[in-house]
Amino acid sequence: MLFTPELRRTLESSFLPLACECTLTPSGALMVRIYDQATGKVAMLVENLPSNHLTTTRAVAELVAELRYDLRTCVTPFGAQPSSVTLPNGA
Repeated sequence: MLFTPELRRTLESSFLPLACECTLTPSGALMVRIYDQATGKVAMLVENLPSNHLTTTRAVAELVAELRYDLRTCVTPFGAQPSSVTLPNGA
């Protein structure tokens, strides 16, 4: 996967009104942190997401859909409860 600025913007803008930061680790995995920008409270932090399959817009859309679902249900993709969850109304 090529972690381009466009891909990063797509991922990071997919969780508005919450803020999102995506970081590519040296091992090539993604770290995604979704948080309330006003308070800084983390809604979800997912580390070591494989990024090698993010080669199409469909794959990126599926990742976003999975993360949104996990955010709504307060469960990370790996089944662990996030340490701090703050969801905006209607999320």
